Amino acid sequence: MKIIIALLLIGFSFSTAFAQKGTGTSASNDKMKAMIIQLDKDWAAATLHNDMAFMKKFVADDCLFTEADGTVATKAEMLKDMESGASKTTANETSNYSVRFFGPDVAIIRHDINVAGMDKGKDTSGDYRRMHVFVRRNGQWVVVDSQSVRIGGKAMATK
Repeated sequence: MKIIIALLLIGFSFSTAFAQKGTGTSASNDKMKAMIIQLDKDWAAATLHNDMAFMKKFVADDCLFTEADGTVATKAEMLKDMESGASKTTANETSNYSVRFFGPDVAIIRHDINVAGMDKGKDTSGDYRRMHVFVRRNGQWVVVDSQSVRIGGKAMATK
């Protein structure tokens, strides 16, 4: 019986040590969360100002965007629509951020956003809840997946 208790205590000690290793201190987590939120706000500003250099650097080549109407777009499609003017954001305001880390190189961020804009001639203005997966690759945070869900009363225009 003493051996079982000793093994359980050793196992608990190791699991606690490994769980804490990935989380860091509360202050460092707060700093990382603030950095990730600022990166997302920079992304929102880049979308507003059609900053293609930021978009090309920040959005991973293999990123997929699941839009509020259920369609899925690639980075190449998103950039093409922005460059051609087929997709244009004229205003956006983010709020209600939540960030969770899964190890030192993966973050999932959720937030609300109020957007004004057009996509291929259709008004896409409204309130959305977004979720993004950020991954640190070669020391650089990039978005690898993004999903938007419309919240509120207005129905999403289909593409």
